[in-house]
Amino acid sequence: MSNDDSTKGGFFNNPTRRVGSEAGAFATIKKGGASESLPADTDDASQGIKSSDTNPVTRRVRPTTSNNEVASESTLTNSANRYHPEFVVGWLVVVKGPGRGMSLPLGYGLNSIGRGEKAGVKLDFGDEEISRNAHCQIAYDHKNKKFYIQHGGGQNLTYLEDQPVLSSCELNNNMTISVGSTTLKFVQLCDDAFDWELS
Repeated sequence: MSNDDSTKGGFFNNPTRRVGSEAGAFATIKKGGASESLPADTDDASQGIKSSDTNPVTRRVRPTTSNNEVASESTLTNSANRYHPEFVVGWLVVVKGPGRGMSLPLGYGLNSIGRGEKAGVKLDFGDEEISRNAHCQIAYDHKNKKFYIQHGGGQNLTYLEDQPVLSSCELNNNMTISVGSTTLKFVQLCDDAFDWELS
């Protein structure tokens, strides 16, 4: 494919941007027969928009202190940078199946549950019936102080108190969740009486 602007149907079919090598670093835009020089750092769509958002990871919602200051950044653990909440809002305790006796913390916002490296809550105890990334998801709504569970998109279903989770539904303290051959008990910490934002 030609990079010659004079050729009909050339590279990206006009206009072509050429960046000069001068010390001032100007970009030359050729539109039809005319040329236009602009500074290379111009925020023009044809130049590539500059962005102040340089962090590829979304900052997770966390409680504020009594001085209304945002709490410190979350701690990232292991080589996959899996999220581990500083402010635990509840736990999943494995009561049946591989990993029996283990507990896993839940944090603010959406917690994806799976057995793979990308799962926020990693159930990697040997139950291969659990989807890798998002078998199901548990959300803590910090504004209303409520928990919700929803299907995560895996092939196998999630059961809440032996009923299939087909849409988002409220999750209450001590409810049992079944994923694959594993049974989990949900233990709630934050509610109307206690939340890290209120303490």
